[in-house]
This record gives sequence, C-alpha cells and structure tokens, in this order.
Amino acid sequence: MGDFERKKIISNKSRPFARESSASSKSFPNRPASTPSKENKDSSSGEIKQPTILLKNRETVSDENTVNIRKKPKESEASLGVPLKENEGTTVLKDMKKSMKFIDDGIINTEHLQDYLQENNDFIVVGIIGGQGVGKSTLLNMLTEKKLTKKYIKKLFKSQSEASLDSENDISILTQCLEDTNLNDDPIFKTETIENVENCTNVTQGIDIYVSPNRVIFLDCQPILSVGTLDDLIESENKRTNLVSEFIPLENSGEIQGLQYTSFLMSVCHIIIVLQDWFFDSNVIRFIQTAEMLKPTISNTEDEYSEHFPHLIMVHNRAQMSDFTPKQFKAMQKTYEILFKKTKLQFHSNLGLASGSIMNTLDPENCGKQVNLFLIPEYNESSDGIYSGHPSLENLIERLRANLFGAIKTSLTHIQLTEKTWLLYCNKAWETVKKSPFFVEYTKLMP
Repeated sequence: MGDFERKKIISNKSRPFARESSASSKSFPNRPASTPSKENKDSSSGEIKQPTILLKNRETVSDENTVNIRKKPKESEASLGVPLKENEGTTVLKDMKKSMKFIDDGIINTEHLQDYLQENNDFIVVGIIGGQGVGKSTLLNMLTEKKLTKKYIKKLFKSQSEASLDSENDISILTQCLEDTNLNDDPIFKTETIENVENCTNVTQGIDIYVSPNRVIFLDCQPILSVGTLDDLIESENKRTNLVSEFIPLENSGEIQGLQYTSFLMSVCHIIIVLQDWFFDSNVIRFIQTAEMLKPTISNTEDEYSEHFPHLIMVHNRAQMSDFTPKQFKAMQKTYEILFKKTKLQFHSNLGLASGSIMNTLDPENCGKQVNLFLIPEYNESSDGIYSGHPSLENLIERLRANLFGAIKTSLTHIQLTEKTWLLYCNKAWETVKKSPFFVEYTKLMP
C-alpha cells in the first residue's frame, strides 16, 4: 500500500469527529468550537494530571514585605520602651486620678467606671461611714497615699491651719507651707472647708468611688444622721422621691436614706470603717445595728440567697494621749464587746490596735479580748518631737492600711467576682435595697 492510500484512510476515519464538532457549533452559534486540550489528551492517554502551581502576584508579595518592614520598627520601639498605640478595637485600662460619683440622687452610675475596672478577682472593697465633719474623706486620702509624709499631712490639714489664723505672721507661715507642699494638687477625695462648716453643707453627696492602682476600691459615703442631708431633702422634693419611698415621712427621710446607703455598703464591701471623733456616740451604734437588721438578702440567678457580713472596724479620730493607755483602751474594747455581742458582722478579726505588734503596751494581756478598734491621734503640727505616748500619725496610718489590706477577704456571693462583675452586683444590690419594704416598715416604729 502506498503512502497516498494510507493518508486517505486516516482522513476518512477522522471525519465523524469533525462532523460532530461542526454540528455542535451550529446548535450553539455564539459558542466557539471546542478543541481538544492538552489535559484531555493526557487524561485519555491514562497519564496522571500534574498539580497546578499558582504563584503569588508581585503586588501581594511586595505588600507583605512592606508590612513586615513596618512591623520591625514597632518591635524595635517596644524593645526600647517606647509606648505603642493600641488598636482601635482594644480597650485600655485607665488610672483614676480623682474620686468619681458612684451613687448620686439615688441613681447608681456604672457606665463611666467600665474603663477603670478589669477582669481581676484579687481586689478588696473598703467603705467608710460616719457623722458630719469627723474626717471620713481625710482618712481615705491618707489611706490612698502610697507613702504618707509630713508634707502631705500638712497639705491635707491646710483648712485647719486657715481656721486658726490670727495674725499676718500666721498668714505668711501658711503661705510658705502651701508653697513647700505643692498644694496645687487637690486630694483624691474632697475634704470639708470652712465654708461647708458655716453653711452646714456636706462635701460628699451620695457615694464617691476611687479605684487605687493596687486594686483597692474605696467608697466614701455621705454623712449619716446629718442635718444638712435632711435640709437638702426638704428643699428638693424630686430628690426625696428618687432616694426614698414616698410613703416615708419627711422628718424621717434623712435617716432612712443613710440606712439605705449603709445597708448597701454592708452588701458590697469587704471592710466597713465606722469613723467617730470621740468615744462613743450611742446614736451611731444604734444606727449601725439598725442598718444590719434592715439589710436585705440578695438573690442570684439560681434563686439562691447569699448572706454577706463584712469586717467592721471602729476608728476613733482625734484621740488624746489618755486614750492610748492600756486601762482606757481596755474599757473601750469592753464597751464595744457588749454593744456588738449579737452582731453578725466580723468584729473580732484582729484588725484593731491591741494586737501587741503596733504598741507594746497595747496587747491582749493588758487590754483583754481584742476587737476591731483603732485610734488615730489628733493632728498638731506644733507637737513634733514632743513625747505623745503613741506612735506618730504617719506610722499609725501605715499600720491601719496594712491591717485593712491584709484582712481575710470573704466572698460577697456564692461565686467569685471580678471587678467588672462586682460592678454588676452593685447594680443589683442597690435595686434590692431601694425596693426593700423593710425601710418603710421601720418608719412606723420611729418616733
């Protein structure tokens, strides 16, 4: 067979495929005729298809290089200690410089405190209550100071120095004192001034809050049993309806408001400080016992009721030299032991002065059974270097701070709270206190 006949046979065998392709192209005029690709030939021949490798575009590679190049300076800045800018979606924990409003006009404010709290369960809450002008805010200012110095104490008691000015020489001494102690920096908690004393007004309205860098939450409450508080409620009817129930008589609204605040602090604090400026006020003792009696139980989502009773520490401000003698201190401890005999508050938790570690003369052997009683001497700038019968004011405040921060922390609820969940718990506790019928029923027993 010649070459010409072989070519003719091969061309005849390939015609049916050509007809099918032409028919398909006629049925779909807009579709181009398909031609057998190299991959089809490979698959028909039984060969394994090789994987397709796609290379990245040069643009994406260059973008990643630029990103890596941009990251390197940031890493070098971080190694040098240069603060880096946080991403827009992350929250930065802020440091609180001054105290802020926590409860004002019967309304609890928690939204502006979110940036100052963190997911930390190692914190402690300290609240303080007392009468008007006893020095609650002043004591908290000294407790929040990391290292208490004589210059800071002079700055804190500048209002007392202003009240005792009698001559131009005293004014020049005070001016020099203000310049030395840098009084341009206001204290964390606002303190009482002469104007507040003359007008019988309260510096602290409601409850103020301060979160220290070492995760201690301080709550400063307005004065209890205060005439200024009652006068404020009488003048403002709207404030009275927001704070206390409308069924409470007007003359009892001031005391009921203080009982509500005290019961709230007993529910959310680990430690309660009761500050007095003399020994002892029977009305304050009766007030503490009443607030403990009226404190409602707070339920959780599982309908379980939790009873929490904080540490109670009695602090006497402006104590004299005779108060630090073992005989006088033993008499004070015995009196408080009888008054708080039936209390459920933690009153024997070794937070007092008669432990023997602060003063050698004040120990359980000389003063009897120890209760949470602490004395703070009266501040007198002219008594420096003179024997006073007790340690210095700075030393006693540091010992009190060590006792408070080292106290055994009891759980507020059946679960362990963090700082942020504690804030939610405060919302629930305040609503429970405001809606409690115990306070309305108690007014029926009041004179």
